[in-house]
Amino acid sequence: MVDATTANKSAITLTSAPGKVLVLGGYLVLDPNYSGLVVGTDASLYAAVQEQDIDFSDADSSAGDENVPILAVSPQFTSAWWKYVFDAKSNKLAQLDSADGSENRFVHVVLAVTLGLVNHYTSDSLKRFSTQRDGQDASRGLKIVLSADNDFYSQRVALAKLRLDLSSESLRRLPRMCETGTKLKNVHKTGLGSSAAMVTSLVASIFVHFGIVSSHILGPDRCFDSKSMRGLQLIHNVAQFAHCLAQGKVGSGFDVSAAVYGSHVYCRFAPAVINDAMGDTQTVADIAKAVSPENPGWNGAVGRVDIPPRFLLRLADVDSGSNTPSMVKKVLQWQEAHPEESSKLWKSLDAANSQIRDIWTKLASSHKKDAVEYNKAIDWCSVHKSSEWKSAPGLSNSPTLALLCGLVEEILRVRKFQRDLSRNAGVLIEPPEQTELLDACMEVPGVCMAAVPGAGGYDAIFCVTLGQRPSKDVERLWADWKSMRVGPLLANQAHSGVCVLDSKAFPEILAKF
Repeated sequence: MVDATTANKSAITLTSAPGKVLVLGGYLVLDPNYSGLVVGTDASLYAAVQEQDIDFSDADSSAGDENVPILAVSPQFTSAWWKYVFDAKSNKLAQLDSADGSENRFVHVVLAVTLGLVNHYTSDSLKRFSTQRDGQDASRGLKIVLSADNDFYSQRVALAKLRLDLSSESLRRLPRMCETGTKLKNVHKTGLGSSAAMVTSLVASIFVHFGIVSSHILGPDRCFDSKSMRGLQLIHNVAQFAHCLAQGKVGSGFDVSAAVYGSHVYCRFAPAVINDAMGDTQTVADIAKAVSPENPGWNGAVGRVDIPPRFLLRLADVDSGSNTPSMVKKVLQWQEAHPEESSKLWKSLDAANSQIRDIWTKLASSHKKDAVEYNKAIDWCSVHKSSEWKSAPGLSNSPTLALLCGLVEEILRVRKFQRDLSRNAGVLIEPPEQTELLDACMEVPGVCMAAVPGAGGYDAIFCVTLGQRPSKDVERLWADWKSMRVGPLLANQAHSGVCVLDSKAFPEILAKF
């Protein structure tokens, strides 16, 4: 691997961005007329940036007066480092070297876009690199370390090597940010949106490092004034643009939005705002205009979501897998071929989704209004099956109980509509094997929701339980499940989005500098 010298290092800028779970709104979020409920997770991806002297002696090109050398490493994977040079004069990024000749399209695009914008917003920021040299081979540059919490990648192989079972207890015994033992291209992901979280955290770390966005707006005591919201909007717009550019297409954007804002109700932006700037002939000035928070083309919406107290999101990685792009393509083809039928189904799904969001809001309000009544209902329901809740003794007049019963009815309606879509489009959104598993989850006392997230398929499921006890019971069900290998994730729901962190709290990352 290419090493960086230890002298003359600056402070480390560390940011994180959470993973995501699209609880409601799969396929609907592609249409700006509909919305989805996306929940951010407490599992995050991290991007750390530090200025230091970087050795160019083994690269194919040496640093010039207008060039910024960059070393990016992803230490959880084997052979995962990339060496670049950014030409501040032409705003071009070139890859000089890598561990195995590979490219990392997402890292490359983010660096090219963000450094070009840094140079555009404040041309003096990159000049200090051309004036700080250390001999012939070492040049002042940037070292970037990319790391992720373990939940982003399947830990089945790591657990097997340690002869540990597939359980939360075993997962907690693994070191934080543990090595995957494989190359990036071969890793088995769990569907938390690692590329969107990486892109967002890297955009944020570079913008904070160069002062484009103040670290205060991403801190724990952030205030949501107009200046702060503009900074978040800039990170969001640039991350959306870079993510789409790296993918070669404009997606729904909910995963990047979750990485920026955390849990929220999401309504997508018009794709034209990105499409117009994705051409090869676009200049940095064109990109800056496109991603500007003042650009009216960013017409999406981020709405507040209230996660009711004592609700606990549980996620499971199912060891099967689905081709999400292929599923989306088939659904869109069916939608185009059957506009009336699909419109009716979309509206039915949206109505059920809206009911669930409304119930969540009312449950949160119920707790604020009368916490004693709320907790009494939760206590009883947490130890009984949802099919028994309507007959709860002494709770016939409980508004919380009525809301919980309504929540169960609505999530079952959502699943029914998803199965209708499966049959109509010829896509296994809720496959029969998943139906069997989800029905069993709903029979566990204290479970109020169970479904496939996002586009569905065989990849994953989620459950919402009323506290820790039913959560443990759900995990026992998963452990005993025979038809598929169901592995729990440690991640739970979280409200916060992208943020700045104290690097001293992450020795695993500091050790890589």
